[in-house]
Amino acid sequence: MENIVLFGGGLHANVCIDIIEKDSKYNIIGIIDSIVNVGTNMFGYPVIGRQEDIIELKEKYNIKGGLITIGDNYERCFVRDFIVSKIPDFVFINAIHPTASIGRNVKIGVGNVIMAGVIINPDSEIEDFCILNTGALLEHNCFMGAFSHLSVGSVVGGKVRIGKFSAITLNVTIIDRLNIGENTVVGSGSVVLKDLPDKIEKVLRVEFS
Repeated sequence: MENIVLFGGGLHANVCIDIIEKDSKYNIIGIIDSIVNVGTNMFGYPVIGRQEDIIELKEKYNIKGGLITIGDNYERCFVRDFIVSKIPDFVFINAIHPTASIGRNVKIGVGNVIMAGVIINPDSEIEDFCILNTGALLEHNCFMGAFSHLSVGSVVGGKVRIGKFSAITLNVTIIDRLNIGENTVVGSGSVVLKDLPDKIEKVLRVEFS
């Protein structure tokens, strides 16, 4: 198994660790976090350093890749940008739970987390650094833009497009053939019956955690 590292020691990391362990493809060396003291044990793994030390840590631990284990869409982007500024060819893995059902001709980018019970039906496309949370359903011919998030129990009808950085929260239903704009948040329990426009969001630099 290849050695990998996780970026971010919050609660989202705990779920990602569970997926990676069940998939048995990678060996988690430890967690890189900007707040928790180096050497602290988190979810069974040590904090091994800070993100600014990634070059040295990669060499020290023979790290072949990693996963950004941060739930916030914008913060994942900030951390990704920082990592590739240090190591342009850094390899980001996908964490896909063994119980996820992925249809034929589905395209999946890098850095994605696909949790237990997720269903992705044929001819859908998921770009990079997305999260599909427990029990979410993405129907056929759908598209998820980079850094978007489909939360627990949400159902997305066929041929729906979800824009970059958008968050579809708990138990949302989106009917077929709609466009959800970029930077858009759909509130929990909503039933979406029409297209939603892009939202103009100011993306602030955030502390890595």
